[in-house]
Amino acid sequence: MLSEGYSQNDICRETSSSKTTVSGYKKMADGTKLSYQELLLKEDSELEALLQHKSAALPPDPRKAELDALMPEIMKRLSKRYATVELVHQDFYLKRCPGGYGYTQFNKHVKAWREAHDLSYHNVYIAGEQWQIDFAGDSLWLTSRRTGELTKVVVLVCVMPYSELPFLMALPDATTDWFFHGLNKGLEFMGALAKIAKSDNMKQWVTKADRYCPSLSDACMEWANHYHIGITACRVRKPRDKGSVESAVNQLYQYVYARIQDEVFYTLDELNARLWELLWEYVNKPFKGRTRRQIFTEDEKPNMNPLPLEMHRFRHRKTVKLGSSYHVCVGSERHMYSVPYNYVGKMVTVMWDMEYVEVFLGTMRLCVHQRSYEAYGYTTDKNHMPESHKAYERSREYNAAALIERAGFIGQAMKWVVETMLTKTRFPQQAYMHCNAALALAKEYGRDRLEHACLMMKTETSAASLKVLSNILKNNRDLAEQERMR
Repeated sequence: MLSEGYSQNDICRETSSSKTTVSGYKKMADGTKLSYQELLLKEDSELEALLQHKSAALPPDPRKAELDALMPEIMKRLSKRYATVELVHQDFYLKRCPGGYGYTQFNKHVKAWREAHDLSYHNVYIAGEQWQIDFAGDSLWLTSRRTGELTKVVVLVCVMPYSELPFLMALPDATTDWFFHGLNKGLEFMGALAKIAKSDNMKQWVTKADRYCPSLSDACMEWANHYHIGITACRVRKPRDKGSVESAVNQLYQYVYARIQDEVFYTLDELNARLWELLWEYVNKPFKGRTRRQIFTEDEKPNMNPLPLEMHRFRHRKTVKLGSSYHVCVGSERHMYSVPYNYVGKMVTVMWDMEYVEVFLGTMRLCVHQRSYEAYGYTTDKNHMPESHKAYERSREYNAAALIERAGFIGQAMKWVVETMLTKTRFPQQAYMHCNAALALAKEYGRDRLEHACLMMKTETSAASLKVLSNILKNNRDLAEQERMR
């Protein structure tokens, strides 16, 4: 406008600027010693540099140069566990630079340095390709019904980064068998197999960390080979390598954890049922115009492999000599499982996973049991017991009705003896033993003599006693009584 001869008043009116502003720009333009036409030919950045007020440059602050030199070491110290900016300021920075910045300015420069250097790369994921795995940092708790004692459980989280479809499951601990059991449940939840599974350097996954070629655990390789899944691990201390699952954990904290923080759970099954109920709500919430479940089903699942007919079973194994108790011990719970007694003294192989316990002699499977987590308990199949043990077991299991019925076959006097023994004792198990012993006298003395002896005891004492009954028969008093009556 100046080059076309507009007056300053006209320029002020057209640009809604003050006369001071317009005259200031005219003065700076004239001070360049260049014509208006020459100035108009320059780039905007060059023109901006010519037509700016030159402010007096402040002298550089020597404290800033000192801080910049120490910043790599400061960041290293801040990355340590429990470190805070205030602690690093007091215990490191001020000791190196006694005349340095106060805490407020120090904190401001630390934040600015982080913003300038802590850059994030945006990963682009291919549908159905990668499945990321991690444990949530925050645990959940089970409550004992009897004592109210709290037991900590860990939470496994997996996610498909493309659709951000998550899965979570509470586990008693992070041991290898529970870990792979949780992964199997995650695959069943999706109903398909990703091409790659990625985790950090947890010991269940990696035995030796390496930036380029980590050593994977045998259990991990066995699991991957079963499903034909490629295995990869994050770089050490690089959580952003699995940023999607880190984000999923935080999202599940806000949606799932927040809704159950006041709820009480007594069993793992109760807790997981509630987690999966909330998970189903979460994956069906609106997300990017659809839902996470729809994105997964429509975009990812067609690119994934189907599940095999049989899911992978991570199994422990050990070879032991079957002892005289014909039971084998399994797991940290030290539970005992029976094996057919005729294999006592043989070397057998015990294999177990989270659901079943199997015992083999060579390649022949001898038995299979549903796994129990009752500490120091026994699971016994009666078919595995020798006949003598079965007979003893039957004798222990007789109830009062069965004993009275047996006594009735001998006679009414014998029935009276058994009924009296059962009603006059404080300890039923002890009465069962006495009744069985009394009934067993029929094998030695015959039913007729036993019935007559019971009748004599009832007539003479009106009390039932195993000792008295035995003495009558042993001393042949019943025979003498029968001879006298003749």
